Amino acid sequence: MTGSARRGHSTIGAALSEAAGSLRETRILIEPGTYDEQLVVRGNVSLVAREPGSVTIRSSAGQVLDSDGTVRLSGLRFEADAGEAVVCRGGSLEAHEIDVETRGRIALWAAPGTRVEARDSTFRGGRVLFAGAVGAVVSCELFACPDNAIAVIEGARLDVRDCRVERPRHSAVRVEAGSSATILSGRFVSCHDTMVAVIGAAARAEIDGTTIEDTGTAIGFAEGAAGSVRNVTVRQARHALSSRSGANPTVSDCAFLDCLETGINISERGAGTFSDCVIRDPGAIGVFIKGDGADVGRWGAVDVSRCTIEGSSVGIAVEGAEGRFRDCRLNRLSFAGVRLLGASSATFDDLIVTDTPVGLDARGTSVGRFGRARLSECRPLAVSAVDEARLTISESVVADSGAGAGVQGSASLVVKRSELRDLESFGMIAMATSTLVLEGSRLRGPGAIGVIGLHDAFVDVRDTTVEDAADIGFRLLDKCSGQIAGCTVTAAAGLAVTKNDYVRVVGLTSSLRTVTTSAASAKDQIVAQVTNIYNTPIFFKEFSGQIAMGNESVEQVQKREGEDR
Repeated sequence: MTGSARRGHSTIGAALSEAAGSLRETRILIEPGTYDEQLVVRGNVSLVAREPGSVTIRSSAGQVLDSDGTVRLSGLRFEADAGEAVVCRGGSLEAHEIDVETRGRIALWAAPGTRVEARDSTFRGGRVLFAGAVGAVVSCELFACPDNAIAVIEGARLDVRDCRVERPRHSAVRVEAGSSATILSGRFVSCHDTMVAVIGAAARAEIDGTTIEDTGTAIGFAEGAAGSVRNVTVRQARHALSSRSGANPTVSDCAFLDCLETGINISERGAGTFSDCVIRDPGAIGVFIKGDGADVGRWGAVDVSRCTIEGSSVGIAVEGAEGRFRDCRLNRLSFAGVRLLGASSATFDDLIVTDTPVGLDARGTSVGRFGRARLSECRPLAVSAVDEARLTISESVVADSGAGAGVQGSASLVVKRSELRDLESFGMIAMATSTLVLEGSRLRGPGAIGVIGLHDAFVDVRDTTVEDAADIGFRLLDKCSGQIAGCTVTAAAGLAVTKNDYVRVVGLTSSLRTVTTSAASAKDQIVAQVTNIYNTPIFFKEFSGQIAMGNESVEQVQKREGEDR
C-alpha cells in the first residue's frame, strides 16, 4: 500500500497512523488482500482499493472502522463478526462501492452531528443507522437485515434514492419522531412487518416512484407522522397504506395491487388525503376507515378523490369515523360498493358503482350523503339502509339492477331529484318503522312495484313519476303511513295505487285505478316475493375479516409496526 508520499506500509493501521499527523489530504491506496484489522481513521483521509472489490478488511472482535474527520472509502469490503461494522463518529464520511457484511446489528452508523453519504454500495446482515445525522444512501442494496434496513432517528435527515432492499425483518426504512426521509425510485421486497414505517410526532417521509412487494403493511404512518406518497406501486401487501393515531399523509397517483386485506387502511383517529389512486383486487376492502365513533371529525377527516377500486369484497367501508369522497369509481365488487357502519359520517359526490351485489349499505347510526351517484348492475339491491342509519341521495341514477332501494328498522332514506330505471323486482321499499322520502324523482321500469310501504313505515312521496311498473305504482300495506302528493303513474295495465287508510293520496295523475282497502289481495304475493329478496341473508366468499349481509361491524386485524429499532 502507498500513502501520499508513496511509502509502503505493512498494515493499513500503520498508514493511518502516519496520515493522522498530516494537515493535508492523504490518499491511501490498498493492495488486494484480506486485512484482519480494526481501523481508527482520523483527519482528511481516503481509503481506496487499488482494484475495487479486491480488498477485505475484517474483525472478529467487533467494529472494523471508526472514523472522525473527512473520510472517503472506495472499493472496499468490510466484515464484522459483532458490533458495528463502519462508524462515522464525527465529521463526514463518503462511501463509494463498498461492501459491508456484519453478524452484529449495525453495518453503517452515522452518529449525531455527522454527514454520511453511501453510493453504489451493498450492506448485508445489519442496518444502516442515521442517528441525528444527515446524508444520503444512493443506489445501494441492503439484504437480510435482522432489524430495520435503514433507520432514521433522533432528528436525522436522509435521502434514500434508487435503493433495493430485500428481506428486512422489520422495515426497509424506519423514520422516527423528529426525523425525516426522502425515498425516491426504490424497490423494497419481502418483509413481514411494515416496509416503510413513519412513526412519531414530526416524523416525515416523502416517498416517490418506489415499488414495494410482498410485505405486511407497505407504508405505515403513525403517532402524528406526516408526509407524501406519490407514484408508488404496491403489490401483494397485507395493507398497502395505513394511517393511524393522528397521522396525516398525502397520497396521490399510486397503484395498490393484489393486497391481501386492504388498500388504504385508516384507524385509531388517523387521517389523510388520497387522490388519483388505483386499488385493484384487495382481498377484503379497498378503503377502510375505522374510528371509535367519538367526536367524529375532530381528529381530521379522510379525503379521497378520483380513485378507482376494483375486485374487492367491499369498495369503501367507514365505521365510526368521517370520510369525504369525490369522483370515485367502484367496480366488480363481490359484496358492497360502500358500507357505512356504526357512528360514521361520510359524504360522496360523483360516485360510480357497477357490477356489485349491493351498491350502498348503511347500518348502525351512520349518516351518508350522496350527490350525483351512478349505481348500475347492482344485484340484488342498489341501496340499503337499516338500523338507525340516515341516507340522503340527490341528483343520482340507479339503473339496470335487481332492485332500487330498501330501508328498514328505524332508518331513513331521502331521495331527491333522482332516477331509478330498468329494475327487475321493485323500485323502493320501506319496512318496520323506517322513513322513506322521495321527492322530484322518476321511477322508469321499476319492476313489479314502484314504491312499497310495509309495517309501520312512513312514506312521503312528492312530485314523482312512476312509469311502466309491471303491476302497481304504489303499494302501502299494514300500518304504513304518509302521503303520495303530486305524483304521476303511467303504465299499460295494473294499478296506480293500492293503499291502507293511513296513507293520503293528493293530486295523483294516472289513468289507472287507486284502491283503498285493508283486506289482503292477490297482489300481496308480489310484495312477499320482493320483501324476501331484500331480507334473505346473502353470504359471499370468506376472507380475513369476513363480511356478510347483516353484519353489524367490520372486523379488521392490523399488525402494529414494531417498536424496536
